[in-house]
Amino acid sequence: MRTFIDELRGGWRDLIGAMIGLGLGIGAYNPVSSFFFRALEHEFGWSKAAAAVSLVALPVTAAVLPVAGLLLDRFGVRRVAMLSALGMSVCFVWLAKMDGALWMFYTAFIALNVLGCATGPVSYTRIIAARFGNSRGTALACALLGIGLAAMILPPLLASILAHWGWRGGYLFFAAAVLVAALVALALIRDPATHANASDAQAGETLASAVVERSFWLLGCAVFALSVASLGFVSQFQSLVIERGLGGQAAPLLLSALAASVFVSRLAIGWALDRYRPERVAASALLLAALGMLAWICGGRGTGWALSAVLLIGLSIGAELDFLSFFCARLFGLRHYGAVYGGLAAFFYTGIAAGGIVYGAIHDRTGTYAMASGMSVALFIVAAVLFLTLGRAMHGAKKGGDTVTDDAPALAARR
Repeated sequence: MRTFIDELRGGWRDLIGAMIGLGLGIGAYNPVSSFFFRALEHEFGWSKAAAAVSLVALPVTAAVLPVAGLLLDRFGVRRVAMLSALGMSVCFVWLAKMDGALWMFYTAFIALNVLGCATGPVSYTRIIAARFGNSRGTALACALLGIGLAAMILPPLLASILAHWGWRGGYLFFAAAVLVAALVALALIRDPATHANASDAQAGETLASAVVERSFWLLGCAVFALSVASLGFVSQFQSLVIERGLGGQAAPLLLSALAASVFVSRLAIGWALDRYRPERVAASALLLAALGMLAWICGGRGTGWALSAVLLIGLSIGAELDFLSFFCARLFGLRHYGAVYGGLAAFFYTGIAAGGIVYGAIHDRTGTYAMASGMSVALFIVAAVLFLTLGRAMHGAKKGGDTVTDDAPALAARR
């Protein structure tokens, strides 16, 4: 912790800016998407699968993320992220004006995710990974807490907005919020070239060299499995709560509890990533999340059981971003971080889409979420095993003649 405090003295502006940018960037919508999906289903008579099919936008986003990463590596975070925030704001206004035609919803949603992708971790984690070396796990966890804080605040706020102004008012709220947040965040952060660890930013693998390595695919598949399991659950959260017989009013409370669990566990996981073997930290967190999902399936119908399950599942929500950012910087370096991160994030976005669509389709076919929840348990375990297989690459494995050491995370970038 002392190392983190020492690095924080010179990087607090970047950390606060990243928290704000991430909190109200593209990642802010996913935790509350089920509120909009349910409102749209009721107003326009869409099926659950029809609304969730909009998540096909995410694989499209995955295809452009490496390009966004290349632009970030070349032109810097400020310019690219600001343009991305402008595009995202326009798309939220477009969504607020739609008339119920599914093609319009799908088109606007694709545009939202494609144009807004540079307001997410691909931009802001680059700043933090370059600024913090020896306490990178803790710093990334703190920065990504911005998403958790937003997820704690937004559900009750959005529920109130939807109650008074409907889903159109909710989309207009997002249009204004993301633009203001981006302006504040980008006013705080500095160019990575000014950072004390700027020399680290000059070392690392290209996307072309990373994709031929086994560790790239292991990490990508682990992130995919984790994303399907956790974000499929979140995308249908309000309906899942109602299926348990708790009533729609319990959804905002439990969603806020889920976000609170993410908030606390993220700090603990970030600290543990710096102190212990990262692959074991990741696997342990995911096995606990699997236990939480089992409690959700098999536990009683009371609020106490649901709350206990949600707190354990919270160990996985957002963890894919913590692990993706940390392992990407550790395994592949910082020089081409944006492009390599974009390539790995393709697994993340595809997983979000697959999770939301599969959860909705299984419910439409079976009338219950039991099978989908059981799928999440299995995928959490698969992801844990995949992270464990990264141990050799993380600790002393030869990579093109270089050796990564256990006791120097900041030196793991290829030199």
